[in-house]
Amino acid sequence: MKKIFVLTTFVLLTLTSFSQTDYSGLYSYSFKPKGNPPATEKARGPNGQLVLLKMEGNLYRFWLDVTIGWPNYNVGETDGTITLVNDTASFDNTFEDAERPCILKFQLSNNVITINSQSTSFNCGFGNGVHADGEYHFAKVQPKLDNVWLKNEYKESPVATVKVNKATLYQDENCLHPFTPNKYFAKMTSFLSIAETEKTIYTEYILSPGKFIWGWIKKADVTIASE
Repeated sequence: MKKIFVLTTFVLLTLTSFSQTDYSGLYSYSFKPKGNPPATEKARGPNGQLVLLKMEGNLYRFWLDVTIGWPNYNVGETDGTITLVNDTASFDNTFEDAERPCILKFQLSNNVITINSQSTSFNCGFGNGVHADGEYHFAKVQPKLDNVWLKNEYKESPVATVKVNKATLYQDENCLHPFTPNKYFAKMTSFLSIAETEKTIYTEYILSPGKFIWGWIKKADVTIASE
């Protein structure tokens, strides 16, 4: 089940090293289905898609979608943030009712990201028989990672529009700690309200290719469209 992963600890986050390389993009794999599928399903075997978007330094936002394909089409979805250190990263994807941990381990090498969880589909919160494990290759054809793409990832999120001259983005949900340098949206800019508290909303926005921004904004500065 896909989670809306909200970042709430930027104030305490310190990156000890910064990578100049940008690994953003789509990584994927696909196989033909096993058995004897009908002609219409011969291309719908196990497949997985991993999208990375660089946030800052070696911190990345990721979205992961996997399926076992024909004949059951069970799926697994998750998203979150990882920090690449020596081309490796880990993400705790343990399901709330899991019997054992599900830690997704990422290894990057030559445009291939290998994911290893060493856990069951249940512990990871995926559909029956679905695993994130595998080699995800940098796709030859890359999607346009823009706000249209982002909206598709958050289909249920309403749109918020700035009603003041400028709305400042903050690192924390209480809107006490702005970014340095300051980040803000100009009046009439629209973006997704992905998560919210009583007085703030969390958003993500792709300003231009390679320019992914995020943060919390005061509700008093925006108008939120009814769902």
